[in-house]
Amino acid sequence: MNELSDFSDFSNVELSLLQHACSNGIPINGSLELLPLCNMDCAMCYVRLDHKAMEQAGRLRTVDEWLKLAGQMRSAGVLFLLLTGGEPLLYPDFQTLYLELKKMGMILTVNTNGTLIDQTWAQFFGQHKPRRVNVSVYGSSNETYQALCHYPDGYDRTIRAIHLLRENGVDVKINCSITRINKRDIDQILDICASLCVPIHIDSYMYPATRERTMDYPVQSRLAPEEAAEIWHKSLKAEMDESQYCLYREHLLKQINQRRQAAEDETAGTMAMECMAGSCSFTVSWQGFMRPCVMLEAPSLPVFSSSFGECWNRLKQETAQISLCPDCAACAYRPLCHVCAASAFHESGSYRGKSEYLCKLAAECCRQLAGGS
Repeated sequence: MNELSDFSDFSNVELSLLQHACSNGIPINGSLELLPLCNMDCAMCYVRLDHKAMEQAGRLRTVDEWLKLAGQMRSAGVLFLLLTGGEPLLYPDFQTLYLELKKMGMILTVNTNGTLIDQTWAQFFGQHKPRRVNVSVYGSSNETYQALCHYPDGYDRTIRAIHLLRENGVDVKINCSITRINKRDIDQILDICASLCVPIHIDSYMYPATRERTMDYPVQSRLAPEEAAEIWHKSLKAEMDESQYCLYREHLLKQINQRRQAAEDETAGTMAMECMAGSCSFTVSWQGFMRPCVMLEAPSLPVFSSSFGECWNRLKQETAQISLCPDCAACAYRPLCHVCAASAFHESGSYRGKSEYLCKLAAECCRQLAGGS
């Protein structure tokens, strides 16, 4: 769940580059949040704004501003770049920005809900191939899309987009977020991915959405910890073949048992961030702030009014000062836990806070894994 989990899509060679960059403080991996607008309005979304709210909060950056920044990024060592939103295909100059970034040598990935992709978009990506297009799938029917995303024909549009991208030779991966509303679709979603021969990654842990952060988790759109753990285990088995799953299961359970045995000899200590955010990875928000990751709101540096290099150096320094709950460092369930600086902050209001939800989720994931079936 920690370490390189955010980069599980990368090849071994790419992971080696990331690890080298992390050791040397090189910002090799970034994401650009082009805008907060989306044609959907998903219950669990943490970023979406309508036009009025967006105008009150800031303005979209021009393509020239993004490209000026990208030139500085390239000089600093950025190689892998994710274009996201909101729905990034709604950005007015998306194709111009995309093509210019490719000319700079950036290896591009695009996150999209897929509903805007028609034959023209599919041909564009087919002619100018990204590393991958990640398509979010939110259900196995139009009815689920209406209930969760408030978009009545979203399922038909999304599946059509996947077919069109594949027909144009574009590498596609499906991302799926499971909530209370679409949890009954999980088996059908897995079957759809198998029939399409497309890899899938399922998230059963959802950060509390902006509109839900003051609510107790039983009334949020996300799953109860027990349900989230069950679906995590099911998706784990679906994403691996049987031998991979058995080896991974054995490895995790061995780690947990070793940590349990060592717990009596350990004292709670400082737990630093374990992911690559702020060490070789960053994001830039649509408002122009550089941050360690999309879910961390601080450190937050105004990269368009400064220089990328200056902001990156400050980001590294400030991120290195973040520490997590001391109890988490020695917890036996740490190999299974979703806790990180961002999740701790959004769950508890503090980087060093403990989350009842995450503690229950980790324990339930262990129980599911120990059962094995």
